[in-house]
Amino acid sequence: MRYALEHYDKHGYLKAPTLVWLGWLFLAKAWVVFVVAGASRESGSKILSIVYPDHTMLYLGLIMGIPSILLMWLMGLRNPERGWINKIVAYGRGITLITALVQLSQTLYHVYLVHGAFSWANGAVMLLLLWLVIYVAKSRSVRDCFSSITEH
Repeated sequence: MRYALEHYDKHGYLKAPTLVWLGWLFLAKAWVVFVVAGASRESGSKILSIVYPDHTMLYLGLIMGIPSILLMWLMGLRNPERGWINKIVAYGRGITLITALVQLSQTLYHVYLVHGAFSWANGAVMLLLLWLVIYVAKSRSVRDCFSSITEH
């Protein structure tokens, strides 16, 4: 047994590391902004216009956040009787990598649109996405988390 008992759920599946959960939340940042804007009724449209001045980027962010939201939801539904869910979640590492790379390319496109002008927001997003890609690609615990699903 490579991991401590608290790293496994009640069905014996290895839980996703906390950094993966935070990465999924970051990949679904448009959904977080959307929910926060919806929760603050009178200033919701103002929040959306500050964070996403172009509504197309909000809609694109919402679409790109769907895989992360689904993975977060399906991770809690895993059990031995739900083989089809386990098969979907087994692809979670690849789905996370693809989603992060697509968002990284979108951010690079934003930098291209402003002719390479430095922005702290774009720099931080690119740094976090690059870190997430490297972590998900290289981490043994992430690899084991998703590969343990197929071993049951």
